[in-house]
Amino acid sequence: MNILITGAGGFIGKNLLLDLSRDHRVLALDRAGGLDEFIRDRGLENAAAAIVELNDPSALDRLARERGEEWEAVIYLAGNGDPAYSVTHPEADLTDTVLGLVNFCRRFRVGKFIYFSSGAVYDGLSGPVSPRSSLDPRLPYAIGKLANEQYVKFFNKSGRIGDYIILRFFGAYGPFEPPRKIYTRLVKNFAIERNPEYTIRGDGKNLIDAMFVGDAVRGVRAVLESEVKDRVVDFCLGKPDTIEELAREAARIFEIEPRIKMEGEVPEYIDFRPSPREMEELFNFSPQVPLCEGLPLLARHLSGSRTG
Repeated sequence: MNILITGAGGFIGKNLLLDLSRDHRVLALDRAGGLDEFIRDRGLENAAAAIVELNDPSALDRLARERGEEWEAVIYLAGNGDPAYSVTHPEADLTDTVLGLVNFCRRFRVGKFIYFSSGAVYDGLSGPVSPRSSLDPRLPYAIGKLANEQYVKFFNKSGRIGDYIILRFFGAYGPFEPPRKIYTRLVKNFAIERNPEYTIRGDGKNLIDAMFVGDAVRGVRAVLESEVKDRVVDFCLGKPDTIEELAREAARIFEIEPRIKMEGEVPEYIDFRPSPREMEELFNFSPQVPLCEGLPLLARHLSGSRTG
């Protein structure tokens, strides 16, 4: 299968490149350099990288001419990945998230389109949620993700996209995640620096529901290989913890007695609970790696990065 991945230089993209079958031919797009080196150093002979700014129509036109405008599958990861940034820079979030997807879909024809949306679309809701919940988000990050879900359906109806699966992703942790992510910060704090003091932004009651990245890419593979089409699905662990519970559990895993304090506010307050049931029913997928195994794996990766 010929697969194009946008945003491939990010956390999920790098793990996907390492995990996808070598039988697939993969074109990995990113707006920054360095991805070709990542591919070469890891011997990914089935993959190639291209630097493309999705907000530059001429660059996308050139890519379509050089690489072809028809693709069997696209895994669309591109867009702003930081909800806090969307609050201070809503215009940049709109451009990176929504305009980028529209520019891309106007220039390429895709057999199967997998769009990474976000659980953030449930912004403002409390309790159990599902793809049938009524949505009215106020967070710019969530607004952009929800808009893109509708644009995916529009381009499906207009014939630019064949089949689609929209994954409302609740997050992952593991190797290559951005340093700002809480899992990396917890591991550095408790496992590497052996520092018992940790500050949580907000009141610590904000919910988090991330899976280990190895599970996440296995889930994407299951979606890619499935015949299921034209669905919106929550892609989650289904076992949310509060941020405070997560921090205390991370400290316990690394055998440290934490001293935790709270300060400030968070731009995205999560008080809703998704279910993994449809991922299990439709794609026979459920996360397998518990936190007590995933965090030490991340710690080993970070320790290796520091020494290597």
